[in-house]
Amino acid sequence: MKIEILFPEICNLFGDMGNIKYLKKCLPNAEFVSTAFGDKPLFTDEEPNLIYLAPSNEKNQELIIKALLPYRDRINQLIEDGTPMLFTGNSGEVLFNEIEDYDGRKIPALGILPFTAKRAQYTRFNGLNHGTMADGTEILGFRSQFTYWFGDNSDCCFVKCIKGIGINKDSDKEGIMVNNLVATAQLGPILVNNPDFTKRLLKLMGADKPTLAFEDDVKKAFEIRKAEFENPKTKFIL
Repeated sequence: MKIEILFPEICNLFGDMGNIKYLKKCLPNAEFVSTAFGDKPLFTDEEPNLIYLAPSNEKNQELIIKALLPYRDRINQLIEDGTPMLFTGNSGEVLFNEIEDYDGRKIPALGILPFTAKRAQYTRFNGLNHGTMADGTEILGFRSQFTYWFGDNSDCCFVKCIKGIGINKDSDKEGIMVNNLVATAQLGPILVNNPDFTKRLLKLMGADKPTLAFEDDVKKAFEIRKAEFENPKTKFIL
């Protein structure tokens, strides 16, 4: 089993490389391939069991789009073929049609997903999310972002929000899920905080007997966090 981590030296904000640290504990015999910025991605010649991209700053985000542009068709084909992918924070925006900057400048992205991200200068949104996937899997997450997403994700959302906002403040549907691609603004790290989702992902990746590292502890932590999220006093916009 191979997991490809794209550009970890520049895509590592908000502690989201913790997702990979946790996967290494869950899959001690798997091969984790870190593709440095400027190197040819593993996915160009192989089909990894998971492709992972964590958040980056806005300047690097534009560099990543340029770096991945030659592989646009390959990425699209892998999505259509059902290759598991996890893009967290703002990383999913590189797959969009465009990113609109603070001054109205429009930055063409890879054009794989029919969405637009709009940046709001000096206006960071911090908030919590509690939602469910279409199969009933509960997701708890944290958001910290300068962008909102626009487009119709009614048939391809990652979670329907019980509490918190969706892809923008007028939406209750967060993230995008196309086949086995998940692009979510939620941070966390999401795999540590959501054991049922992680076990689901391990199955998609082809793990014969998916086992969670520290399973009892992460499940107890999830229940504690869920109780906090369900408390009426908990503020979901921070």
